[in-house]
Amino acid sequence: MSKKTKILLVDNDVDFVDLNKAVLENNGFEIVSAFSAREGVATVKAEQPDLIVLDLMMEKHDAGFSFAKQIKADPLLKKIPILMMTSVADVTGFGFSQDLDGYWMKTDDYAEKPLMPDELLKRVNNLLAKTKATE
Repeated sequence: MSKKTKILLVDNDVDFVDLNKAVLENNGFEIVSAFSAREGVATVKAEQPDLIVLDLMMEKHDAGFSFAKQIKADPLLKKIPILMMTSVADVTGFGFSQDLDGYWMKTDDYAEKPLMPDELLKRVNNLLAKTKATE
């Protein structure tokens, strides 16, 4: 039996984590979760996920950026793709773009919350395919 692809959900919104966990598990993924950036970093090191879905605003407004920077600076973790999903534009009025801001956000994809299940799956599968192609 082949190993399931493991995804780490890092978000302080329990309902958001539960919803996305259900979508991803129903599509064959193994899910682990963390509810803060600090817990997320520890979970990445312990679980070695294949992909991370990350919120921006958790214990601090920029917690997701700090998390992504820390993961991408670690030689053992930097190849793990990160999809940042956030409602920052709704909350602050400021929006981001992967094309324009990805280089300093240290993410591999960026989306505004919420994503419809089919769009979440499409983005997750695209990031996983890109990672596999570069191995």
